[in-house]
Amino acid sequence: MPIFEYVCKQCKRPFEALIMGSQRASCPDCGSGDLEDKFSTYAVRSTGGSGWRGEQWSGAGCGAQAGGG
Repeated sequence: MPIFEYVCKQCKRPFEALIMGSQRASCPDCGSGDLEDKFSTYAVRSTGGSGWRGEQWSGAGCGAQAGGG
């Protein structure tokens, strides 16, 4: 279930909404459906060069283990 970020064009409140199926978001403060989509980013675990990120992007081919060719 995706969580979307919006800014209400009426009261300028930023908020997040869990939207399922054909539901439409509305502002939790003023109830307006006149919303602006906000650019969302997702969280990424940073391990400083080791861990899953270093393994995933090591240059190994698709399905190959890092360092194993």
